[in-house]
Amino acid sequence: MEQRTRSRRGEGGRLRDEIVVAAARLLDQEAGEQAVTLRAVAREAGITAPSIYPHFADRDSILLAVAEQAFAELEAHLRVVPPDLGPAERLRAICTAYLAYAQEKPNRYRIMFGAVWSAPKSLERVPDLAIQDLGMNAFDVLRGAMVACVDAGTSRSVDPAADAAAVWAGLHGLAQLRVAASLFPWPRDLEAVLVQRLALLN
Repeated sequence: MEQRTRSRRGEGGRLRDEIVVAAARLLDQEAGEQAVTLRAVAREAGITAPSIYPHFADRDSILLAVAEQAFAELEAHLRVVPPDLGPAERLRAICTAYLAYAQEKPNRYRIMFGAVWSAPKSLERVPDLAIQDLGMNAFDVLRGAMVACVDAGTSRSVDPAADAAAVWAGLHGLAQLRVAASLFPWPRDLEAVLVQRLALLN
């Protein structure tokens, strides 16, 4: 990696972003989280390791920022689903997009729901509200699709927020189990059955 050109005064935010991008690239490698060390991140970003400290206190702080970025990516991935689909069809498409992201970015997905951002040290690094809100924008896409199904009469749900959370939990479980038990003979229509039942679709 070539040495990075030193940032001008006032460009520290850009360097912070480059550190996060570098860590995400390392995370995407086969070694996953183990590949993300302060030295490796600095090398990938083309800077010296001490240059990281004005922006991040330690490795976990960087991974927390990567998780935050990954949730934003997931939200964008879900919002790509065309809004002109029928309510139930759109909800199914959002669920498919969710599982596709988890499959395409498995190491980022693991960090998003890992212990890094829920650890006590993480709570000291960012306001509690920021931790609580992590991933909520992505969830709101799913919840909005669920509400649309209820409004259209294609779902029997009487609590769209709770049932959207149930769908999310089901998707997360399926995404994790597909990795943990890859040899299990998963039924082809399992995703459709899961969404149909948890979203109470007619």
